Amino acid sequence: MGLEIAQEQQDDLRILALRGRLDTDTSADLELAVQDLLGAGARDFLIDLGEVSYVSSAGLRVLLALAKQLEGSKGRLRLCALGPAVQQVFEVAGFSKLFVILKDRATATAASGKPAAPAPPSIAQRVTRILRVGMVAPAHTSQAAALARDVAQLLGVRHPTAAASASRMASAPPAVPAAAAPPATGKAGVLGKLRGVFGKKG
Repeated sequence: MGLEIAQEQQDDLRILALRGRLDTDTSADLELAVQDLLGAGARDFLIDLGEVSYVSSAGLRVLLALAKQLEGSKGRLRLCALGPAVQQVFEVAGFSKLFVILKDRATATAASGKPAAPAPPSIAQRVTRILRVGMVAPAHTSQAAALARDVAQLLGVRHPTAAASASRMASAPPAVPAAAAPPATGKAGVLGKLRGVFGKKG
């Protein structure tokens, strides 16, 4: 099953209602549709995921790239109507903290006319927080760990684990070569080794 993208417009708000799977094969379709709208001047997006059955890491990267792009151009991206399976993917990957996620489209459109809330932390700042939490809390799945690395790479955020490792290496004193062992005397020989193992008899 592919991905269907239905577009609506309410004043300056562009609504994209997705249906199907948002994965490696279909994420490019969403990316192209979004880039066309950005080229036409759209800056306020609401993506309805109510009919999306599955989201892969490729789909998450497209959404994250759009959020970062809109953040740089003073735009806005919100998501709504996530089903249980999609919500779980966002929770496991830590992406629920990166996006404004609303219960349904009605809630999202009702909030569009309200005064803008104070600017939230940037995407990069939120990613850094998620990665720091990941250092002390084991990842739920290997996919979550991979997504964290993808996010860091996409945003140019240095992974805290790597940064801490580099800091320790820079601050550590230079290694001192171990002192050479004194040359063994010829007297010990095999007898000396045996005495070392079994103990010298009195």
